[in-house]
Amino acid sequence: MATFFQAVADGDIGAMNEFMDADDFDIDAKDAGGFAALHHAAVAGEAAAGSLLVECSADVNVLDDQGNTPLMLAGRHNKRLVASMLLWGGADRDPVNERGNTALHEAAASRARDVAWLIVENGGDQCMKVQNNEGKTPLDIATEVGADEEMLEMLQKALDDVS
Repeated sequence: MATFFQAVADGDIGAMNEFMDADDFDIDAKDAGGFAALHHAAVAGEAAAGSLLVECSADVNVLDDQGNTPLMLAGRHNKRLVASMLLWGGADRDPVNERGNTALHEAAASRARDVAWLIVENGGDQCMKVQNNEGKTPLDIATEVGADEEMLEMLQKALDDVS
């Protein structure tokens, strides 16, 4: 039988419900690698599975062992629908992981323009000035990785708007 985390990553809502029906079920439990179920949903791009977790009171800001939130992983893996669902569910845009990156830094590093736009448009514009452990802002990172012109312009406009 698959684990709960595998059911989430596979988007198997039926199997997820079976696990969640257990009396001692902990929706924010972590696997051996330090990921909670929402981290698995974010990496796999399973917005429906993530939405079910959020509806069942999963912590949208749960941290993995490196300090990553599910929103950071949605940015890193360019999962726009998951990012949208997490933001709708109240995900915080401001936390930083062990590298000093916010979710916007992670989206910039992955050239995930749509995820970056969602973060900026949903209150994450203040992250534009945050410098990570290497002293880089999201715009610095996007420029460094060769993000497309549209993303660079969007990030520059967001930076100008908060300056």
